[in-house]
Amino acid sequence: MGKSSKPLTILVFPPLADWEEFKALAAQGHTIHRAGYDPGQCDLVIGPTAWFMDEAHRKYLPLAIKAARARRYGKEKEEA
Repeated sequence: MGKSSKPLTILVFPPLADWEEFKALAAQGHTIHRAGYDPGQCDLVIGPTAWFMDEAHRKYLPLAIKAARARRYGKEKEEA
């Protein structure tokens, strides 16, 4: 893959930080930060419990809530 003409600043939390995809994104010119960097300075925050939302993602709020409940309470209890 070539260099991105619109690189992003991405914050990645463990255990996702070791994914090969982030190495590929860095090779394309994106800036990848690990936990400890200010999330407010990033275009994208990725982590096992991170949900970045703005108006464009509003339709995904129910999915985010469902996923958070399943993660916290387990899938069988999430149905209630």
